[in-house]
Amino acid sequence: MSTRRPPVDADIASRARATVKPGVYTLLPQANRVPSVLPNFSGASAQVLAAPQLGARFVEHELLIRPGGGSLGPICDGFEHFLFVLEGGVTLRMEAAEHQLCEGGYSWLPPERAYELKNQTDSQTRVIWLRRRYASAEGLQVPDAIVSNERDIPAVPEDTYLEQHLIPYENPAFDLAFNLLNFEPGTCFGYVESHIMEHGLYMLAGRGIYWLNGDYHEVQANDFIFMAAYCPQYFYATGWDRARYLLYKDVNRDYTQGL
Repeated sequence: MSTRRPPVDADIASRARATVKPGVYTLLPQANRVPSVLPNFSGASAQVLAAPQLGARFVEHELLIRPGGGSLGPICDGFEHFLFVLEGGVTLRMEAAEHQLCEGGYSWLPPERAYELKNQTDSQTRVIWLRRRYASAEGLQVPDAIVSNERDIPAVPEDTYLEQHLIPYENPAFDLAFNLLNFEPGTCFGYVESHIMEHGLYMLAGRGIYWLNGDYHEVQANDFIFMAAYCPQYFYATGWDRARYLLYKDVNRDYTQGL
């Protein structure tokens, strides 16, 4: 049997779409992400999408949990957590209750709320997992946990697209937002956005052109984009299918903490 390695594709680097502009934005396609092992999980790996090393004020992973895998014990690290099931299903155990999250299922968990995560299905489960330090505000109580599914959240018109608010916008006690943005082919933002919020964006379906601080990028399902505060951004949906993405941003605070 031959032990010769297959020839290296001489064009592999020129076709990579991963782009890092420190302090401005980062594009991480699925093909360029590297899995990591997390110490408090078994039968799982994680792709680190955003972290302080990138300049983000949050940590976001894509968890890849094999059948039977999950957390080794209760997760309780003092941060607020958000989970969104991209594919498969996961069991969320919290305060002696079990919640079955299937595709599109999600949960927001307040700081100090312990929970466990298990894949009790017979196929791999993919989960977006975001953690950040909760920004308290005088006179506002930390909200209770949310467990729901995107199919139960109405899509409302916003500019030129439809938006689903997974976290209640009307409650200022939440210091973060997770929205699903839905674009029909050929639609786009009505204007270029540039504002204080930083973003973590995960493409769920479709494709399009993202304009980031003057650079054009073709994006597709499973791409991740980190946008730093004030990064000018604009999206145009292309192709034949609806483009959808999950968008995180920090909200409802006056940004004077740390002055």
